[in-house]
Amino acid sequence: MRVTMSDVARAAQVNKATVSRVLRGDPRISPATSEKVWAAVKELGYRPDAIARGLSSSSSDTVGVFLRDISSPWAGEYLAGLERVLSRHGIEFILRATGGDPQQRRNAMFRLLSRRVDGFVWLDGEPEPDAGIPSIAVGRTRAGGVSVSVDIGSAASQLTRLAEGRKIEVFQGENPFFPGIQALLPGDTKRGGGSVSIFDGLLPPRNGSSPEDITVVCATRRCPAVPSGAWKLYWPAFELGTLSARLLLNTIQGKGVRPGAVTVLPVLSSPF
Repeated sequence: MRVTMSDVARAAQVNKATVSRVLRGDPRISPATSEKVWAAVKELGYRPDAIARGLSSSSSDTVGVFLRDISSPWAGEYLAGLERVLSRHGIEFILRATGGDPQQRRNAMFRLLSRRVDGFVWLDGEPEPDAGIPSIAVGRTRAGGVSVSVDIGSAASQLTRLAEGRKIEVFQGENPFFPGIQALLPGDTKRGGGSVSIFDGLLPPRNGSSPEDITVVCATRRCPAVPSGAWKLYWPAFELGTLSARLLLNTIQGKGVRPGAVTVLPVLSSPF
């Protein structure tokens, strides 16, 4: 028997008009009500024409992108890489900043599903388990799914070679590019003069240092604030954007290369 909108309304304990508004992504509907309606849609297997890809060969040519904070220093470069690939295929993206709020995140997901997006890019954590469409996780390895992340182990190896036995100190701000890198670096192995100071998510102080000391600043390629004389450990935001777009398109289309996890190598650049 075909499931109707009335069945969904009855299961969610709302009226048909509310169900219709939720499916259209009406912002006047509360997150709690949207959650309840979408739970009923999933449980009953309701497939209105607006969101049922199985009943139509057409796609919306849009994808949804979730990030925690649009003001993140890497966001512009990442989105530029994402847009470069998607635009060549006639695909647009809809950006949603979640602020780290799980309910806001889910509500945004439901609204995008009602707009028939073809896939999701998640930069603010693991994909929602009930998204129901192709998804790419960015910034972390995703068990059993498709992900793109930065090879922090490679960054640690490059810094260790640069240090050549010097003492390594890591200073990280609230939102570092390479979280957890300190655990991958050698301990107190100082064999000669000088030290290596790594500033991740914050800039080094202006006071002078010994000629034997090395300063490394973690940044994106377009960051203008890296001081002269410092080494730069680039977080490959643009490359992450292009790769995640290609992987998502291949997953949506069911063709091409679709590895479970892809890592991008950071680049350590000298000041000379």
